Amino acid sequence: MKKFLAVVLALVFLGNSVAYAHQPVLLLDSDTTAAEGPLLVDGTVSFAIRASFTKAGQKKAFRARFKAGDALSVQYLIVDKKPENKLKTTALPSFVITAPTGSSMTLKFTERTKFYEPFGKANYLYLARYSSVAEAGIYNFTITSKGKAGITVAVGDREVRGEVVRGAAPAPSQSATPSQLPAPSQSATPSQSPEPSQSATPSKSPAASQGSSGPTFTLADVKKNDNATNCWTIVDENVYNLTTWINSHPGGSNAILSLCGKDGTSAFKAQHTGRAGPISQLDSYKIGKLKD
Repeated sequence: MKKFLAVVLALVFLGNSVAYAHQPVLLLDSDTTAAEGPLLVDGTVSFAIRASFTKAGQKKAFRARFKAGDALSVQYLIVDKKPENKLKTTALPSFVITAPTGSSMTLKFTERTKFYEPFGKANYLYLARYSSVAEAGIYNFTITSKGKAGITVAVGDREVRGEVVRGAAPAPSQSATPSQLPAPSQSATPSQSPEPSQSATPSKSPAASQGSSGPTFTLADVKKNDNATNCWTIVDENVYNLTTWINSHPGGSNAILSLCGKDGTSAFKAQHTGRAGPISQLDSYKIGKLKD
């Protein structure tokens, strides 16, 4: 999550339609119970949920689905400005997590750590972070106000495109078990194998050379790919093609476009050091090493 936070947009999902979110989710005044609130179809995907209240006693809620063994990751943040940053913790909304089995816990405020979100140019304060191994099913999250305030709840840490629905929860996707898998077809023997078609190799990338550990690229190669059509960057002497990440990054396209054609090591680490999700996502875009 996260990550990961962008400026929370006034994004409203109406009716039973499915929305492929840009990650921010705004809780409505009508979202008074988890069943009435939005469902994060995959709770491991990074979302930023914004809840605003005008008086004490108001409730807003949402849901998130997890598979058994998934990482359950939740953070409670407030904007580091008045009036929120001047409120005592006892005056801030409470946050209750209810597991599919019915057990519940109230998130405790254990820190006050500053966090600058560069894409929205906003300062936040972490007040609580919680992580656990999820049960299979839908978790309910309920926020109850104690006065006028606004908070942001970050759920999940996989920075990929997420799905949010309102209304009845869709049936979870079924993964095939070994007994459901079709019997393997008879594979051809080596003598029967067709001649493989010629595919483009890394050496066809501009100015790429094939090193002992894979393709290598020069800084000049990276600088040529500095736009939304071809977006390359460097992180820790590795070269990455981030083009397909531009439109799916939860922080918005500018977060990726700002890295195009340059060494993005410092910018990437400033946001994602120690966060397994973004690091794993970045690794999937690696195309080679930086040539000395």
